[in-house]
Amino acid sequence: MFSSVELTLVRKDLHAIWRRNGIRALLMAMPAVLIMVIPLLYSVAISLLPVTETQPPEQLRAMISAETAGHGYRQFWMDAFATLICPMLFLCVPIVCAVASASCVFVSEKENHTLETLLLTSMGARSVFNTKVTVCVLLSVAVSVVSFLVFAITMSVADIMISAPYFFSLEWLVTLFLLMPAVSLFSVVFVTLLLHKVKTVGESLQTMGYLILPFAVLFLLQFTGLFRVNVFFLGFLAILLFAAACVLFNASARRFQPDKLFAGPSEG
Repeated sequence: MFSSVELTLVRKDLHAIWRRNGIRALLMAMPAVLIMVIPLLYSVAISLLPVTETQPPEQLRAMISAETAGHGYRQFWMDAFATLICPMLFLCVPIVCAVASASCVFVSEKENHTLETLLLTSMGARSVFNTKVTVCVLLSVAVSVVSFLVFAITMSVADIMISAPYFFSLEWLVTLFLLMPAVSLFSVVFVTLLLHKVKTVGESLQTMGYLILPFAVLFLLQFTGLFRVNVFFLGFLAILLFAAACVLFNASARRFQPDKLFAGPSEG
């Protein structure tokens, strides 16, 4: 997959990510909070929630699996959390990891004035760009997969304790194997596209908000009852993100040249 020269760059980038304390902490802490701490706290809160005869909103009940209809109050809210909220929390993981790693391997080199030298080596600008993007995407996917395994264990234990329906569904399958890689790729490319505009890693990390906000709005809008995020919608969204990422990847790769990359900010 990588040549010997590219492997050297891969090791250099991974070492740079691990060596930077803020990025390392972000890659470890944020996934843990999003997919382990929050579900754990929610499951504990649900288990302590007093049972009531009050029925959940009709529009909300219509979006939850039919299996929950025969279960109790706690089971319903646990299923609602796993179906409507957890996918949003999970998709934040590849965004955070992709933006953090891309900010480190792209922006920090620009910030430290080492990127221009790297672009003038025998590797060539396109090879450097492809290698760095691949490293960031693979790291984001790897962290997301590990995070999902931890999340699956947490939710499985919670489902057993509360006797709720098992959380995993076809929607989760599409999210894990199609949408999550698409989000990782798009997020990395999004950072590279703004590389000529940002000057520091801190500025680059702020792009997380622009990427997370649309997914948060999309999933939270389900509570209005206007639509339901289903398998077909998730599959279409994954294809759309892959297509957009490919277009932006080529556009960003063409601009990944010393004269364009380093002349932009000074002219602005």
